[in-house]
Amino acid sequence: MNYSKEPTTYFDTPEKDSQTHILLEAEIFANDKKIVQVLEGYPDLALILNKQRQIVYCNSKAIRISDAKSRGDILGKRFGEAFNCIHNNAAEAGCGTSKFCGECGAAKSIKKSREQNIHSEEECQIAIERDGKEISFDFLVSVQPFYYNDKDYYILAVKDISSDKRREIYERLFFHDVLNTATAVNGLASLLPTVDSIEQVNEISGYLIESSNILLNQIIAQREIKSAEEKSLIVKFGKISVSSILKYFSTLYSNHELAKGKNYIVEFIDNEIEIVTDYTLLARSIENLLKNAFEVTTEKGTIKLFATINNNFISFNIYNDGIIPDKIQLQLFQRSFSTKANKGRGLGLYSVKLLIEQYLNGKVFFVSDEQNKTVFSIQVPRKETLDN
Repeated sequence: MNYSKEPTTYFDTPEKDSQTHILLEAEIFANDKKIVQVLEGYPDLALILNKQRQIVYCNSKAIRISDAKSRGDILGKRFGEAFNCIHNNAAEAGCGTSKFCGECGAAKSIKKSREQNIHSEEECQIAIERDGKEISFDFLVSVQPFYYNDKDYYILAVKDISSDKRREIYERLFFHDVLNTATAVNGLASLLPTVDSIEQVNEISGYLIESSNILLNQIIAQREIKSAEEKSLIVKFGKISVSSILKYFSTLYSNHELAKGKNYIVEFIDNEIEIVTDYTLLARSIENLLKNAFEVTTEKGTIKLFATINNNFISFNIYNDGIIPDKIQLQLFQRSFSTKANKGRGLGLYSVKLLIEQYLNGKVFFVSDEQNKTVFSIQVPRKETLDN
């Protein structure tokens, strides 16, 4: 493909070969029985790429997994384009050239293999769009250069490790968060036989109830995410007022440990407005975003919860006065990505997007820059039928 003007690229080269030439190469590979047998022998999907990173041949597994009707539907496309990555249109020159691609394991592995002529392997977190929904995958991407008919090509093998990564995340969440809370409950319970006054008993009992509620909520939250991913989550729509949600979170964090030393503001609304949604899922999503805001806000920093209203939507907005680095912004909402030190704890923002967009018919988005600071927004419809 010839561009009249060199397109902008933020990562890899933008040039593409013509579709006519791609089809000629595809025919050569299709007629080579050894190549066909090798690719079909791969246990996972396998692609052959040219130097412009375009698919010139693939095995039948790649056709099925890409949801294509035939091999011809993906020939000439790049990996993210063939599998409908949500960022594949983020740059004029397509997959591999946007700001997001610099953080993509597949794009990095392909670039490294091409430039250094070596085998390269990377984990890749990718969100694809299918039937109007975003689906997250974790892939192990392996790229091997090979020389064929006096030309350089690359075999791209992709193994779906989503189940392994999901299990790793759940195990880490369980053993970290749940174990920590259970330890606190055990510690408080062991104190009860040692105290003498009724005031101390009442105080410890209060902490014990609070900790056990946290433990219960952590277990329920993890079960909800698992059910949501398995598409078995039951949503219970009902009428709730926007004011009641704001008041709940005002009370919840007014004396919370996370809010100590910080300026926490809840802006209430004047009108009594009702929406139809699942209160539990909405509240859990808002709480996730608030916790993140508290955790990243320094002492005397500001966290603010406020609602914005139009004819069709209500947005619950969580503001903090920090700014997210560009590199982190590009990876937010990926299931396996976390800004925390603990590897595999990246379910907070991912779960918010999953629950709101796939179950409450809403949207989750954010802005983070010098002018606005950081604002995460959960937008839900004002009116939904009770029998959704």
